[in-house]
Amino acid sequence: MILKKCNEFLRFFKKMTLYYKVGMARMTPVLAKQMLKYVFLTKILKREIPWLIELSVTYECQAKCPHCSVHNYIASEKEEDKLLTNDEIKQVLEQAVEIGIPKVDLFGGEPLLKEGIVDLVAHGSKLGLYMSVTTNGWSLSRDMIRNLAKAGISCVNISIDSAEERIHDRLRGLKGLFGKVTEGIEMCREEGVACIASTYVTKKGIVNLGKGKEDDSHLTKIINLTKGLGATGIRILFPIISGRWERSGNKEFTEDEKAFVIDNIDPSFAFIEGAYSVKKGKKVCQSLHGKMFNISPEGNIQICVAFPDTFGNVRKAPLVELIHNMWAHPTYLKNKGGNCCNNLGLIRGNDGQKKTDVPQGVC
Repeated sequence: MILKKCNEFLRFFKKMTLYYKVGMARMTPVLAKQMLKYVFLTKILKREIPWLIELSVTYECQAKCPHCSVHNYIASEKEEDKLLTNDEIKQVLEQAVEIGIPKVDLFGGEPLLKEGIVDLVAHGSKLGLYMSVTTNGWSLSRDMIRNLAKAGISCVNISIDSAEERIHDRLRGLKGLFGKVTEGIEMCREEGVACIASTYVTKKGIVNLGKGKEDDSHLTKIINLTKGLGATGIRILFPIISGRWERSGNKEFTEDEKAFVIDNIDPSFAFIEGAYSVKKGKKVCQSLHGKMFNISPEGNIQICVAFPDTFGNVRKAPLVELIHNMWAHPTYLKNKGGNCCNNLGLIRGNDGQKKTDVPQGVC
């Protein structure tokens, strides 16, 4: 029992060192103020407030990844005038600050293809938001990194699917991308920008994981590569059966397989994606616990990027009202506290729940 407690404390300590490198080491006064506001509202006043918005700013992307969920929610008409303008995105960021939400990840598609992306990062950072971008790395030049750093970026998340160039580029459908990714990680380190490598893991990728010197697993190779390149850490994502992934023949991880991966990674460098965590021994989906949600490029509110149903649009109602309505919707209530909001497993409820049914104490 004592040994178990010591191991748990050691893992917790290692995890905190990673959190410090990614967040606290780059804390500004205005960012600290917003973080403290979130803690006060959620811990003292006991309000339910999301921790993170995944804000998709474009559908454009150079890659063609088999695990991409974007095809779930692309509108039938994708003209530019249908997408949120930069001024509308800035209004969303301002509303997020008013609510008390501390983090926004600019998502896609490929967010670096969005005209004015640096200006959006600067606007959010000045407001006190922890701003990050999730990129495939193709457009991550040194000038872009420097401009993002000047704008106040807190972290760059860069995707990598294999430690081998041939496999990575084949999976991403873009020759030459592996070199851009590895160079991008190195340049982030050189420019003093926190960089989190982001990788999907498959069942084949964990064969021999945790076997010491015999561990030649795909996942371990990626971890070692990104650590050697100077990444701040690596985010491990379990594939959600949605989008193109529905046709891939791959299967979801079982709960035991997910727990095995969690137990065999170094928490001072590697962590499981923010949408999936462990709470009191139970593995949970953060989107179904009210900790995060997605906004599509058109401004539609969604439980997460993997689930196509929408719960209103930021052009038609205040953000706080839309969050309330989503949390009060039968689809959300039927799945609240569940494990994974994937396109195949989420139970859809009926429309028509009134706003007056919103639980008290939210936002």
